[in-house]
Amino acid sequence: MSALNAGKGRCQGSARLLIRPVRAVIELGAAGDVLTAGLRAVHHANRHGSEEDFIAVAFPTMKMGRETMLPGNDLELIGSEGSLNAFLGLEGVITLKRRGMLDEAEIGEAFTEPGMVGAAYIRDRTCEKHTPGWIRRSEARAARRGKPLGKPVKPRGHDVKALIIDHGDAVLHVREVVGEFTDAPLMVSTYGLSGASAPAMLPVLPESVREADDAA
Repeated sequence: MSALNAGKGRCQGSARLLIRPVRAVIELGAAGDVLTAGLRAVHHANRHGSEEDFIAVAFPTMKMGRETMLPGNDLELIGSEGSLNAFLGLEGVITLKRRGMLDEAEIGEAFTEPGMVGAAYIRDRTCEKHTPGWIRRSEARAARRGKPLGKPVKPRGHDVKALIIDHGDAVLHVREVVGEFTDAPLMVSTYGLSGASAPAMLPVLPESVREADDAA
């Protein structure tokens, strides 16, 4: 059996797919279940797929709530037609469709032009350090290696200005960065997120930009 992908892979960026819960799901407060299932499916697809054909994730409707960042109801996926078709064939996504939880999801072409407004969704690992989960994982890693943990650290809470996503044993902190789309390769992790050192500007127009344009 071939090893699963663990590092970054290239997103082709030629196709898009909008994952949106139906109105009834939103009104029941279950939109988060759709988001969670979608992100798990992306992680599975990227772990098992080609390193040259990863799926990137975007949260175009994320916004700051009264106390913390909210994800919004939309999950936009950027990839190739092949990778997005494979995503739609995964068990978790099929279950969402069978239960009638998803709005109609169709793969479309991703319009790209250097200089256009885009957005990167970055996993901010600096936010994750010294959280209770980070400390637990550090302790477990040190125990496996048979090495001392080192200087004790004081636990800190999560940064509420970042989007906080529970993903299995990991807690991801995601920030939206708006910038210009370029023809540079789009490199993302198996979670579909950019790294802070090399933001992958995706061909998406986030709601934060639309609101700023309307206010101008």
